[in-house]
Amino acid sequence: MTDVRDLIDFDTPHNYADLLARAGTDRAHAHCTLCGLESDPLPPARLTLIKYRQVGSAKGSSRLYCEDHLAGLGADTKPAKRAGRRAVEAPEQKICPTCFMQMPLTGACQNCE
Repeated sequence: MTDVRDLIDFDTPHNYADLLARAGTDRAHAHCTLCGLESDPLPPARLTLIKYRQVGSAKGSSRLYCEDHLAGLGADTKPAKRAGRRAVEAPEQKICPTCFMQMPLTGACQNCE
């Protein structure tokens, strides 16, 4: 069985039924990611899969969208990026000139005092 994410590019909508056929997989129904599991399941032909880049995963993550939610995304626009943490520079680490141990951020060597 082939992972459908291997068959597609990032940020490009694809018909889910076509991807399942290309992967050699059969599935009777699935849920839209935004509708949730409480919604009625839909046949794969009525769902669109989009693969997004994800930190730590070379394959990325994928989401299924029904026609209503896909129209809300806009066919020619990429979805907005999630807000994340800003990168913070690590504090400069100092070495004690007497014992050559790494000093704590307080600036006082615990070995020499």
